[in-house]
Amino acid sequence: KILASWNGLMLGAFARASAVLGEEKYRAAAEKNLQFIQENLWQRRTGVAPVSDFFSKTLETGATPLLHHRWRDGERDNVQLLEGYAFLLDGVIQLYEATLESKHLDFANELAEAMIAKFYDHANGGFWQSLAGTGDLILRVKDDYDGAEPSGNSVATLALLKLAAITGRDDFRQPAEATLQLFAHRLQNQPAALAFMLHALDFWLDEPRRVAVAGEVKSKSFHELLRVAHSVYQPNKIVLGNSGAVEPFAKTLLTKNEATVFVCTGTSCQAPTSDAATVKDLLR
Repeated sequence: KILASWNGLMLGAFARASAVLGEEKYRAAAEKNLQFIQENLWQRRTGVAPVSDFFSKTLETGATPLLHHRWRDGERDNVQLLEGYAFLLDGVIQLYEATLESKHLDFANELAEAMIAKFYDHANGGFWQSLAGTGDLILRVKDDYDGAEPSGNSVATLALLKLAAITGRDDFRQPAEATLQLFAHRLQNQPAALAFMLHALDFWLDEPRRVAVAGEVKSKSFHELLRVAHSVYQPNKIVLGNSGAVEPFAKTLLTKNEATVFVCTGTSCQAPTSDAATVKDLLR
């Protein structure tokens, strides 16, 4: 069987490996994995407006796209779980950062909108593990333990914070902040129980460093600078392009002919450069 959640984790691992190691075969594996999920587990609903207000309580979950959780021998189930949406969202964001292909960012936005619509608790914060109205469950729960596999709430929180930083969308940031607030007592008193959510908290507490790579996505120089951007380990760094559904400030970072890197914090940027060694120095 093929599970959306575990394949989301694998997708992120291969995408990250391709960015750090520069191995084309890992990027190809990640792309192929995502294509399979989109073709076999993702079901779009046509004519549906995107989630524009995260406080909206009138959104029909049946009107949003859905992600089936399991596929086996050409058949998929009707189960939808937070882990499937959250883990896949995290993987797609990592694939976007590894390639800066706008189509991956578009899909991440669509996936995040569906996850919020189906699982987010607007009244109290946090994400339910299952859909409302699921008939075979005694009660709905909000997973709050990161074990060998991180919880859906922890992964969803970090993924939404990263996506908000890339796109500038408050309707992604606000559910993540409310989830951190919901679990604040547990984070303070039992931090080891939510180790992955501590990563999300650390990301939220500090303004992330943004590395914007501008230029022709298919060019050799672009890919060389993109790999350099990933070569320095900084867990709270995000990598984005200057086109597509990125935040407005990134779209103002223009280049003329060659690929260029802008290292920014907030709206303050270092001098743009096309030199790989300089990029490394700026990130250290």
